[in-house]
Amino acid sequence: MWSKDKRIQEELGLASSTSVFAAGLSMTGEIHSKSDIRIEGEVKGIIVTKKKLVVSPSGCIHGDVWAHEVCVMGEVKGNLNVQGLARLTATSKVRGEVISASVEIEAGSDFEGAVKRIEQNQKAEPVLKELKMIKLSNTSLSGGRTLKQVGER
Repeated sequence: MWSKDKRIQEELGLASSTSVFAAGLSMTGEIHSKSDIRIEGEVKGIIVTKKKLVVSPSGCIHGDVWAHEVCVMGEVKGNLNVQGLARLTATSKVRGEVISASVEIEAGSDFEGAVKRIEQNQKAEPVLKELKMIKLSNTSLSGGRTLKQVGER
């Protein structure tokens, strides 16, 4: 029988080793982690972890992923670069390339893309583009257009 203190310690250990992006959360940007990641909400951008990435049934990623291991139960629109096992469950919806040492696709998975095999010890490193900051002002442009209107068609 586990004592209350031991259960609390285990829960703290799990909490400190897994980053959870909860359902209802919508995030845009890059995520870099040395620990496990669980996506239950929506992420638009690059995800890089040296551990495991889990995309729950409610989770959605729009961007490329680099991880040691991946389990997709939700949706991914982007490439999965995985050093170990890439697992697409029956509830998954994946659009993109899966580059991995080992791939497991369950019956019922909605997968559209390509699969490429790499060696178990081969590293798949992200190629990140340098971000440039721009400053926007409230000045109007020629013809009375605003900055927002320039990008719209």
